[in-house]
Amino acid sequence: MRKVLLLGLTLAGLFDALYLLWVYASPSHPLVCTGIGCDVVRASHYAHLAGRPLPVYGVLMYAVLLVAVLTQGWLVSPGARRLARLATVLISGAGFAFSIYLTGLEAFVIHAYCAWCLGSAAIVTLIFVVALVDLRAADPPGDQTSRSALRRQFALVLAVMVVTGVLAFRYLSSRPELPVLPQVSAATLDEHLVRPDSHAVGSPNARLTVVEFGDFECPMCGSAQPMVQQMLDKYGNQVRYVFRQFPLNDIHPYAQTAAEASECAAEQGKFWEIERKFYQEQADLTEQALDRYAAEIGLNVKQMDQCLMDGTVRARVQQDIDDGKAVGVQATPTFFIGHQKLVGLTQYTQLSQLIDAQLAGKAPALQASTGSSSTPATASGTASNDASGGGLGAFGSSDGNPFGSSPSAELACTADEAKKQQPALIHTPDVQQLSQSASKPVFIDVRPASQFAAGHLPGALSIPVDQIEPRAAALPKDKILVLYESGKSGAATSDVCAVSRAGARVLLASGFNYDRVKVYQDGLAGWEKAGMPVAK
Repeated sequence: MRKVLLLGLTLAGLFDALYLLWVYASPSHPLVCTGIGCDVVRASHYAHLAGRPLPVYGVLMYAVLLVAVLTQGWLVSPGARRLARLATVLISGAGFAFSIYLTGLEAFVIHAYCAWCLGSAAIVTLIFVVALVDLRAADPPGDQTSRSALRRQFALVLAVMVVTGVLAFRYLSSRPELPVLPQVSAATLDEHLVRPDSHAVGSPNARLTVVEFGDFECPMCGSAQPMVQQMLDKYGNQVRYVFRQFPLNDIHPYAQTAAEASECAAEQGKFWEIERKFYQEQADLTEQALDRYAAEIGLNVKQMDQCLMDGTVRARVQQDIDDGKAVGVQATPTFFIGHQKLVGLTQYTQLSQLIDAQLAGKAPALQASTGSSSTPATASGTASNDASGGGLGAFGSSDGNPFGSSPSAELACTADEAKKQQPALIHTPDVQQLSQSASKPVFIDVRPASQFAAGHLPGALSIPVDQIEPRAAALPKDKILVLYESGKSGAATSDVCAVSRAGARVLLASGFNYDRVKVYQDGLAGWEKAGMPVAK
């Protein structure tokens, strides 16, 4: 029984290592994992040893263990069988010791946990324990009858595990591949990520620079701003934040003008004030609205309008766009944590883990040139408009996209989003009709939890858009799911990048039926306008 258990555990460990190796071998393979720690661990330079990904060594270890376990069913000599048992103990013991080291790195250095890595650590620990017990136990009979019975048991375990492994791999590999972007060299990143006149907040001598390429009309970028502020509040002068313009003109008609207006505001020393205002009011970025916002924050409106008419800042915006394309930016928001690329709206914990890993890895201080300064309206620390690139940091990656984009590509805003399967948009009368049907829909509020607490549709679930993917498996597939957000002015949900529509695309990509995924375009504002009750 012990040998059969050893075989099953070894095959499970081999599958774990083979899957990780398959994922590590190509940046286009998404890593299916509970939570976000897997990608953080995979991005760490500790994921490689002697220039090779760690799963290579895991595959070798489990393959040798497999041979050692299987041969015990064929060996006749008691001495040879004991040697195979001893080899199983020594190999699994070495793997056990190394797994303790790797788990310690995850806990105290990387500050993130990979479920597949922990699973492998648990498997090799069990193999080591069972192998020790087997070594100390009496040697089973080595006659032909006993060996034949053991071989039959081995064959059954092999058949079951191979079939299970094939089915599991088919499921895990069914996720759409991530786009493989051209590699970007460290020199290119240093040249294009930050310019001397880039808008920055934080100490110019900060050990780590975080760069965002954003679009003022992009709902994902607007939703990411609280995360940016949380980062600045937590890390203070350890991290410098740089904003670069990347208006998506193909899908956002007012983004270019808003970007130029923000540069005009910068000439009056109020870039960060206008940046905050534009994101707060991004549902309406028409030229008339821009003038109103400028007046509200104390800008000289005539001066800003003249700046826009002259087109003097157009080249400044275009420089940001060209730099973004040079480092592989294709979507907003795109963040660079040092040289580590993070695409789309993500959970703050993922950003924080990447920053912690860089800082814990003692990334070299970033060099900065000397220039003018301004004070942002929403950030602590000293703002600076000057900076240049930085070192590779803790991740040691020489390209901008070592492992593809972030887990949910649907939570990034690109022109390609319009080409994807879009959820059905419904309005208040449709929602009222669904609510009165026998099979009531499940309402999903994709706004931050704080906004949900202030008021929401009765019975709605609070699932912020960045949590849609990890919580999708818990949602019912036999009911209609209706996603909604605030719905103020209706402009946000008419945007293909709206967070409710993006969340719905995540569900469609996760296998939910098209007919059962809807987006309530009028949102909470439409619900209230119709005189319907709001829960708090």
